Amino acid sequence: MKRRRSVLDLLCVIALLAGASGTARAAGQCGVCHPESRVAFAASIHAREQVTCTSCHGGDADTQNVERAHSGSFRGLRNRLATPEMCATCHSDLQMMSAYNLPVDQYAVYQTSQHGMAVAGGDSSAAVCIDCHGSHVIYAAADPRSSVASRNIPTTCGVCHSDEELMERYGLDPGVVEDYETGIHGRSLLIAGNLAAPNCTSCHGVHGATPPGVGDIDKVCGACHVQTRRAFLDGPHYQGMTEAGLPECATCHSNHAIQGLEVASIDTLCADCHGENSDEVLLGSKMHTLIEAATVEVEKAEALVLEGERAALDVEDHLGRIEEARTYLTEALPLAHSVSLEPVEQVTRRSRSIGEEVQHEIYAKLDRTEAHIGLVVFWFYVFMTLVILFLLKRRMSAGGEIA
Repeated sequence: MKRRRSVLDLLCVIALLAGASGTARAAGQCGVCHPESRVAFAASIHAREQVTCTSCHGGDADTQNVERAHSGSFRGLRNRLATPEMCATCHSDLQMMSAYNLPVDQYAVYQTSQHGMAVAGGDSSAAVCIDCHGSHVIYAAADPRSSVASRNIPTTCGVCHSDEELMERYGLDPGVVEDYETGIHGRSLLIAGNLAAPNCTSCHGVHGATPPGVGDIDKVCGACHVQTRRAFLDGPHYQGMTEAGLPECATCHSNHAIQGLEVASIDTLCADCHGENSDEVLLGSKMHTLIEAATVEVEKAEALVLEGERAALDVEDHLGRIEEARTYLTEALPLAHSVSLEPVEQVTRRSRSIGEEVQHEIYAKLDRTEAHIGLVVFWFYVFMTLVILFLLKRRMSAGGEIA
């Protein structure tokens, strides 16, 4: 028994040594002196794709002699400014990247960004590849553990952009990430977990990160809010804001702490620029009234449909029409950006009409159902009365007495 256990122990030790030597081979002899880097690198996507220490650092990975290991083509990459060009040796190579369907223009795009131009000017504080992607532990962007995964982007950008001392040097606001987190986009991404919600790169770009110009904000927002932008371009605000040099969407919605304004905000917003009791405020009030009136009718219809469902009515068609009415309602706010009453009136009228029609139909069905129930109850009492009279008659015929 002892001998058998000794053999098993020996086999376990051999297996562990084999695993360790496999990891060491992946890092060559570099991991002997740099165990922390070896362990970190082993978890990265680069290690999985047979990228080795010498792929980035050069040198000789087959020796434990420091001088020989750091000789020849070795580069320690202590100079941050050299990092983007080093990463580009692979990531700008079409033959290497085509197998992964990765773009090869990202280094060129990076050089046009605020970060890239600062690095080209010798600013070692500007962001380089490893600041966003990591150095040894690099995960694929789609991996939730990645520092550039959608949900992690605000934290990654915040490492620099929430640093008060660093941002003061560039004259930038260190509160932008905190503002983003309080806005509708940040809450949707970070609290609701909606990975389709915009993060920093959605508006500023990825490798070509740069603040959008004042006249381009509607284009950036319009990438997602297509119908809203179309309405905005058709209205008077576009030309007026362009001439005044005002940032289009951000003037009303803010830039990072973006507010999803409700219908009730229309009146207030108009008054902020046009003053109380102005024609513009009156127009906003009419839009507000149209949207609210339609909303009330749709909500009434929805409540009745649910009541009908509880009464075992067939309401499948009505549920579909309620959805159609709500779709029209969702179009009303984007169309309000045209600052024109007609398109808002059209969609709210359709929505309100559907709500009213559904209400009438459900009321009629409920009335018929109640009438049928009443008729059943009536005939039940008639039947019971006849049964009782019949029984009484039998007892009297039999000579019984009625107590």
